[in-house]
Parts: sequence; C-alpha cells; structure tokens
Amino acid sequence: MSYPKIKVTPPGPKAKKIVERDSAVISPSFGRAYPLVIERGEGNIVVDVDGNEFIDMNAGLAVCSVGHSHPKVVKAIKDQADKFIHYSYTDFYYDDYVDLGEKLHDLVPGDHKKKFFYGNSGAESIEAAMKVARWHTGR
Repeated sequence: MSYPKIKVTPPGPKAKKIVERDSAVISPSFGRAYPLVIERGEGNIVVDVDGNEFIDMNAGLAVCSVGHSHPKVVKAIKDQADKFIHYSYTDFYYDDYVDLGEKLHDLVPGDHKKKFFYGNSGAESIEAAMKVARWHTGR
C-alpha cells in the first residue's frame, strides 16, 4: 500500500475547526509542528478526523512503539480494568508490583542490593533520586 492516503487536503475542515477550538482553550506551550488531528490509530497507521491516513513516524509514548491498538496491549488493558484501574502503590501492596521488581532484580547485573522505583515521568524519577540521595547521605 502507498501512504499517505489523502481524501481531503490537510488540514481538512474538521481538523481546522478542532485546531481553532484548541487554540482558544489549550496552552500554546505544546510544540505541535503541524495541524494533524488524530481520530484513531491501528498499528503504524493513524487516521485523521477528515479520513486521511498517514504512517505514524513518531516514537510515541509508553506502548506506542508496538503500534496503536496492538491486540495484546488492548487485552492487557481490558484485563487490568476488569480488576481495578489505578495502582496506588504508595498506599497499598500489590503482587504484580512485587513480581515485576523480582524480575527486574534478576535482570539487572551485579550482586549488590537492588531496589526499584516505578515512576511515570522523568520528573518523578528525578524527585525520587533526590529523596534517595538525601536519605542515603543524611543531608
């Protein structure tokens, strides 16, 4: 197949309206380089609100590296959502959380003591590193 598949010259009328609405209420701090308004994605293809199809060349976040809506990822999300949505691991204990820590322990080289911190952003990781450094040094 040949991509992109253009039905309407981008940005199409639906995309233009959404970009206009966005600029009225969303901070301009996001550096979006082009007015692409995604409606859905499957694998490495994204479809905009006007029906145009593009190959997604962004690295993406989290599991997007395996493609949009990958069946195994969708199933894992659905299975987890059937149990509960949010891990409050700062408040409660979870078997899955410990399982992952044990797997990481075995994968990380070295015979030294290893402990793991799970975070969802660089900011959380840096904050945790500073807290651990303060605890370790006593300063």
